Amino acid sequence: MRNLMIAMAAVLFVTMSCKQTGYKTVTKTDANGYTYEMVTNDPYNLRVYTLDNGLKAYLSVNKDEPRIQTFIPVKAGSTYDPQDNTGLAHYLEHMMFKGTPKIGTLDWEAEKVLLEQISALYEQHKATDDPAKKKEIYKEIDRISQEAAKYVATNEYDKLISSLGGNGTNAYTTNERTVYMNNIPSNELEKWLKLESERMFNLVLRIFHTELETVYEEFNMGQDRDGTKAYFALMSNLFPNHPYGQQTTIGKAEHLKNPSMENIKKYWSTYYVPNNMAICLSGDFDMEETIQLIDKYYGSLEPKEVPENVLPKEEPITEVKEIEVLGPQAEFVMFAYRFDGVNSEDEKYITLIDYMLNNSQAGLIDINLNQKQKVLNAGSGPSFLKEYGMLSFRGTPRQGQSLEEVRDLLLGEVEKIKAGEFEDWLIEACINDMKLNDIRSQESNFRSHEFAVAFANGVSWENTLKFNDELAKITKEDVVKYANEHFLDNNYVIVYKRKGEDPNVVKVEKPQITAVELNRENESEYYKNFTSEESGRLEPVFIDFNQTITSKEFAPGVTFSYIKNPTNKLFKLIYIIEKGKDHDKELALAVGYLPYLGTEKYTAAELKQEFFRYGLDFGVSTSDDRSTVYITGLEENAAKAIELMEHILANVVPDQEAYDKYIDGIQKSRADKKLDINQILRGAMFNYAIYGPESSYSDILLQEAMQKIDPQVLVDKIKGITQHEHQLFYYGQNTADEAFNLLKQGHVLPDNLAKIEEPKKYPQLDISQPKVYFVNYDMVQSQIMLLSKDVALDNSLTPNIQLFNEFYGSGLSSIVFQEIRESRALAYSAFSFITVPSRQDKAHFNYSFVATQPDKLKTATDAMTELLNQMPKADKQFELAKDAIMKNIETERIIKDRIFWTYINAKDRGLDYDIRKDVYEHMKDVSMDEFKTFFDTHVANKEYVYLVIGNKSQIDFNVLKKLGPVKELTLEEIFNY
Repeated sequence: MRNLMIAMAAVLFVTMSCKQTGYKTVTKTDANGYTYEMVTNDPYNLRVYTLDNGLKAYLSVNKDEPRIQTFIPVKAGSTYDPQDNTGLAHYLEHMMFKGTPKIGTLDWEAEKVLLEQISALYEQHKATDDPAKKKEIYKEIDRISQEAAKYVATNEYDKLISSLGGNGTNAYTTNERTVYMNNIPSNELEKWLKLESERMFNLVLRIFHTELETVYEEFNMGQDRDGTKAYFALMSNLFPNHPYGQQTTIGKAEHLKNPSMENIKKYWSTYYVPNNMAICLSGDFDMEETIQLIDKYYGSLEPKEVPENVLPKEEPITEVKEIEVLGPQAEFVMFAYRFDGVNSEDEKYITLIDYMLNNSQAGLIDINLNQKQKVLNAGSGPSFLKEYGMLSFRGTPRQGQSLEEVRDLLLGEVEKIKAGEFEDWLIEACINDMKLNDIRSQESNFRSHEFAVAFANGVSWENTLKFNDELAKITKEDVVKYANEHFLDNNYVIVYKRKGEDPNVVKVEKPQITAVELNRENESEYYKNFTSEESGRLEPVFIDFNQTITSKEFAPGVTFSYIKNPTNKLFKLIYIIEKGKDHDKELALAVGYLPYLGTEKYTAAELKQEFFRYGLDFGVSTSDDRSTVYITGLEENAAKAIELMEHILANVVPDQEAYDKYIDGIQKSRADKKLDINQILRGAMFNYAIYGPESSYSDILLQEAMQKIDPQVLVDKIKGITQHEHQLFYYGQNTADEAFNLLKQGHVLPDNLAKIEEPKKYPQLDISQPKVYFVNYDMVQSQIMLLSKDVALDNSLTPNIQLFNEFYGSGLSSIVFQEIRESRALAYSAFSFITVPSRQDKAHFNYSFVATQPDKLKTATDAMTELLNQMPKADKQFELAKDAIMKNIETERIIKDRIFWTYINAKDRGLDYDIRKDVYEHMKDVSMDEFKTFFDTHVANKEYVYLVIGNKSQIDFNVLKKLGPVKELTLEEIFNY
């Protein structure tokens, strides 16, 4: 076998670097007498405490920055929803942000009476089938809800989190878990624990009917996503009896229309108990002090027996089940095999086989289908829940290719596994790559999410750590035997997602409701007491680029920059060339062509395998104005990495057949983009509004031009990419001198570097008059974007722009979110923010968005424009936003290689310092009056371009005409093809 000795050496090296480690759970007692479990040789140094009431605490220290990533998982999800009340767990997740008898109320005793009346009315509403009676009851619900809202302090939980300097506030619901998350400053840990203990165990279902409207919109959004509909169809047939397939997280339309507050409270009281929950933390804290605090706020909570749900068992699949789903988006095929769940042998084998098939580099699907361009794209992915798991496949056809052909190609790769037609080294290389990914994951505090998943799945931390070592015991013979036993010709479910009108689209009609009153300036007693407790402040740390980045001349026209990796034995090497698509459209084409090419020494497939065996990731990317060549991996292989990278850049050879397929693939990808709502609105329409018919987005090489290009021309552009002036950036544990010398030995330069030509300029249009651009699309919702243009990049505006985005435009406690979603229930998604251009020749834009039902379009647009022209008085919320920005800056640490990219971004904007310093100083004393001056100057009374996408038959064009002259755009106009 070619290069066998090199391959063996690479695998041996990676194996030694990622060798098996002895993991064993041991029980210990800390200095304060708390017992905990830990696993020997655990790189996360995780401690798992269990309180007397059964609450578990997963604690892992990471001192990189004074912040903590928190997750609170609850073993509760759509699997446990009542069969006649699906979507309940998800809706409960929404309601967990609405407060408690203490949080969010101005007079709980008065509010409680009204909420009880509303709850009783919902039971009446659920019990009757008479539409007229339902409407009458809902009208009464709406009336009483207005009264109840007078006692609500709006979005108080979100404001409390903001008062801590918290961010990333969110939650999600899946089949078997609901998880709540925040990222908080370390010095606010005790207050956060206190807040969450109040929130989690004292539910109040306030602002219920407006939040229900939001869930309706979320349901309708799913009806516009062909991928979601295809997935639901797959699951429904893969699990015809089990809740995994019969109960979606969002719920059934008829159940959403008939909610029960009583059932939600019953579900909450059943599952939201300490012995069914965990607190998962990763960050800068003292574990022994923290468990005492957790015990202080959670230890007195009473445990409760959680019912064991006996769920239906599925019969074996003995014949292929074929389903067809129709929709306006691009066609694809997906199919899946069913297996046993977590902690099973199936999980081990399927995880490994999936990685052998599709690891994004050297899997069988990667090499045989994607790299050889036999399909437009294809992949696989495993999913394991408590009772069952699955391995799913997905493929998108090339032009003229049928979905059945894509199916057969994917099944053919499964057959190769069954026949043992894969390299002997592949299993070991896959396992070692998984271990490298584990090393990378250890750098982030988001690792606490792994703790949450392990808890919810009932998997011990020891078994989580041992998982890859267990995979290492599996031999090639084992894989072949397993595959032949489990991947049969008749035991899968397949969905063909074809283009066409879906006759089964379900739309949840929203009942008429009255906007609830927002009490922005009112505060509960809990809020006043909570925010009066001082936790102390931390000092911000700003970057001194000269001190943190080592830079020197590498050669005339080439700069070398270096930052030390303090964490692990991985490295990154990046070549940065200030030349992109706007300089040379053919360069962007060449970069996309490169993955399909080999050299005189290696085929394209062998190159991918070579990188994979050495634990390296290589790539080239091009943006409008910059290109990068990068390689990452184990630092001990850095010399080999540079050798391979330089070899490719110097010796790549053209391949006419690969080029022809590449061009065909581009054409199919472009056609598919014209079927994608996000590409149409946020890509094509957005750029058309800002630049007109010609923009960097639309100014592309068309098919005829690409077909005339000699592939050798593109290869020469790859070879010439580092023949221009450029910058080298090295991040690793080698010293700066060692890294510099490595590059001196490996990085080849010509005698004279070429100067970089000027890019093509695309002037941004003035928006001096209102106008409406409309694109017709077969969808349930309608989406509208409002764009207004401000001045060219002005760095002095950055502090107020950040304040606008925090206080006004985005986030759960922002003015726009509160008014559009919380008060009026007009949309699931609504925001407004001001952009900060990345380059000095670009302008700031205000960018506002609402997704809503077509019949609500006028109301939603009026609400948004009113907010953009008249800033409500919200002094307390303004001060809260300022303080939140300051606390975030005080606890944010831009570290490691992020320092370099922060420097590059600053340089692009004409800065040579950390602009967060300006933001922080500004927040100390900016007044509401000063901010209003900024608002009136840069936001209010602007002319807008309105971008609307929706179903033409459902849009009231008289509404659009009142906004401005309406022009219906064709896809050819905005995409330029």
